[in-house]
Amino acid sequence: MDAQKSVLTFYDIASGPPVRPFAANPWKARYALNFTNTPYRTTWVDLPDVADTRKKLGVPACRKHADGTDFLTLPVLYDPTTSSTKEEGTYVGDSFDMAIYLEEKYPSPDGGRPPLFPPNSLALHRAFNAHVDTLFTLNGVQLAGYYMPFDPANAELAKANFARRAGVARWEDLEIPLGSEERKNKMAAFEAALGSGLATWFVHRDEGPFLEGRTPMYADFIVGGWLQMMRNCLPEWEELRGWHEGLWGKLYDALEEWAKVS
Repeated sequence: MDAQKSVLTFYDIASGPPVRPFAANPWKARYALNFTNTPYRTTWVDLPDVADTRKKLGVPACRKHADGTDFLTLPVLYDPTTSSTKEEGTYVGDSFDMAIYLEEKYPSPDGGRPPLFPPNSLALHRAFNAHVDTLFTLNGVQLAGYYMPFDPANAELAKANFARRAGVARWEDLEIPLGSEERKNKMAAFEAALGSGLATWFVHRDEGPFLEGRTPMYADFIVGGWLQMMRNCLPEWEELRGWHEGLWGKLYDALEEWAKVS
């Protein structure tokens, strides 16, 4: 197959200039792409164009908004190597499904890397993914979301869409002011939630920064995806890095090996 045709296309949400990835779920998939050493290129999509892009690709929503409507978001992964006379390649529209797809389609050719999913861990990974998503959504997003790196060219439209989805009249209604008592209290609650709900899972910290100590797996990338969002959006990122004896900063730094942007 032509080398160009063997490169996968990864659709990700564009931040403001300089363009960089910032959303949690695309980061989970990007880590998996880099970990499996799968050749890919990124197609950047502006926030206001995300829903229409997914529709045009023909990839159904994998989540719902609170009102029951389809949540048409990214990432989407396109693999042209499966094209045939009847099928135009394969589209995968969920970050967790992408990790499964990559592990099955692009396994380590010589066993030289650990698996994304250790044996018999897929169901546990799926439950862990839901747990971590809930933890960060309930505690971190309200603190970080207001500071997303919007592109000034379409920021007002993107903010209006987010405000509408959140059920508030104005984007400014979502702000929790820096230095306010409310923000300090919510940061303390976030730290406590990470401590009781996630830090205790890292039982091999004397061996390495990952959940299993020295060896990473997809569960580490799940947490890493959210840490990337906090790194790009949360003004108190340096404070978060140091929580729980520096656990989150150490994990973030260890995952940098698989954080390249292609």
